Amino acid sequence: MVGTGLVAIFLAAGKSKRMGMNKLSLPLGTQTIGNSSLQAALASTLDHIIVVTRENDPLDWMEQAFLFSPRKDVWTHVQCVEAEKGQAYSLHAGIVAAMPMEPKGILVLLADQPFLSVLTINQMIEKFLKLSEMKKSVQFVAARFEGVPRPPVIFSPGVFPELLQLKGDEGARKILLTLEGVFVDYFNEQEFIDVDTLADYERVKGGTEKDD
Repeated sequence: MVGTGLVAIFLAAGKSKRMGMNKLSLPLGTQTIGNSSLQAALASTLDHIIVVTRENDPLDWMEQAFLFSPRKDVWTHVQCVEAEKGQAYSLHAGIVAAMPMEPKGILVLLADQPFLSVLTINQMIEKFLKLSEMKKSVQFVAARFEGVPRPPVIFSPGVFPELLQLKGDEGARKILLTLEGVFVDYFNEQEFIDVDTLADYERVKGGTEKDD
């Protein structure tokens, strides 16, 4: 791989059960929740993005420009046939798709974090690469807000087998306590908001600006 050598798994296969509708398609300013999240990833220094969705997702939450070259050249659509079983299976699908690329690391992103900035993603990547250059054998670099680990998180290739052992709705956060890694503390609460419910959506839809 060229560039940073990092691949993202963009998890967009959630059931939106608590929202009662496809939350990724909900408008947020001039975009949608899902599009805003993906746009930040596409504008970052990531080499490639694996967009994991449920089967037959029409991708109508994504702006048309993303579906054509040159934007389409930097992401791959993977449909997870086991998405109903929980987030772990979407993560599995992304890892399996990314492994042939032999990435230096995999960055896990959530499609319902529309305020996460390009700057934060790039800072995480830079931290991971700097530690790698220093021969520091960290297994992950994770964002942290108010003492709690939050996505995004970057995992080294040696952790992939453990990630593939996760089941059901177990997220990658569960295994952080068993690994040796580095946390990067952030202080902007808005960046780490997951839009899971209608109440969340009503609260955030007015605050559509985010830093680059």
